[in-house]
Amino acid sequence: MTPWKSGRFERQRISRVYHPFTPAHAEDSLNCVNAQALWDRGKRLLMLDVDNTLVQWHSDEPSPEVLEWTEAAKKIGFEICIISNTTQHDRLAKIAGRIGAATVKGRFKPSRSMFRLALIKFKRKPAEAIMIGDQLITDVLGANRSGIEAIWVRRLEGKEFSGTSINRRMERMLTGPIYQALVTPLDETPDSPAAEQAKPLAQKTLVHQIVKFGIVGGSSFVIDFGFTYVFMKLIPMGNGLMSDHLGNFLRSSIPGLFGFAKGPSEAALPLMSALASVFAMTNSFFLNRAWTFEVKGKEERARQMTRFYIVCIIGQVIGVGVATFMYNLNGRQELLIPKVLGALVGGTWNFIGSRLWAFRGKV
Repeated sequence: MTPWKSGRFERQRISRVYHPFTPAHAEDSLNCVNAQALWDRGKRLLMLDVDNTLVQWHSDEPSPEVLEWTEAAKKIGFEICIISNTTQHDRLAKIAGRIGAATVKGRFKPSRSMFRLALIKFKRKPAEAIMIGDQLITDVLGANRSGIEAIWVRRLEGKEFSGTSINRRMERMLTGPIYQALVTPLDETPDSPAAEQAKPLAQKTLVHQIVKFGIVGGSSFVIDFGFTYVFMKLIPMGNGLMSDHLGNFLRSSIPGLFGFAKGPSEAALPLMSALASVFAMTNSFFLNRAWTFEVKGKEERARQMTRFYIVCIIGQVIGVGVATFMYNLNGRQELLIPKVLGALVGGTWNFIGSRLWAFRGKV
């Protein structure tokens, strides 16, 4: 099970599929919600869930902490309305009376019915209301459908209604993707240049990025070399290899570009290597974006991919040039060493270009 996390969410970081289920904020409990901050943001109507938010399931007695929080919210100026799916109306009335809140009746959440009725009852706009509840499938989804911000709170300990347990299973499938939209403290307050400079060498961001980039580069090199080896050494064609036939064709058709090659395979190497690099670059982009430079969200992904591929294509030209030169110099006796040297030179260029341009702003 995904551990509980609290904080602010930014929906643009994740797929639109999950936006309806994504809260504006998550808190450990109702008591942790900063009512004054909500008031300062223009919120005037608190919509509260009952079971596992205000009270435990089957209980009709809010805790002293909940009573203290709701009383403080009313002193600030908030109006409070309970938005609950419970069918136990006497119990609901008792809880509402204890905290001094109104209630509304309508179709069950995530229907927009009760939310709209509450807005009408208190003559408030959606932007002036906030929903606080413990379920994504009912509280958060219903609020989002009504144009109302939602705060997701950790459910109170204790037993739950059997129907709620079904919602919890669905919730578990949503929490992983939704938590990708959570803004972490590092996102909020990245290290200043002075703080970064004060770190020991082994803890510096640049060092971590170089190490990660090297590991990703190693995985991409394995992909690159593997495909190159298959293309050059293992694919048959007629009485020989595909690379030999391609090399002979290139030497005879474009002697100005491939006349340098001592043999057909040397002429085929640049094309075979470039083709293999497409697979390696795709692997490198996604791993470096998510892990090395820790870029979140999808809003800049297409632009970053374009910049990254431009950097890598230039790096590939450099790497292929070095590998081809060393391969011809070596007299066709070894493929690994030229590829390693080419990868090192091209990889150095790729890291600098990725850090300073492709993923700029995330370093």
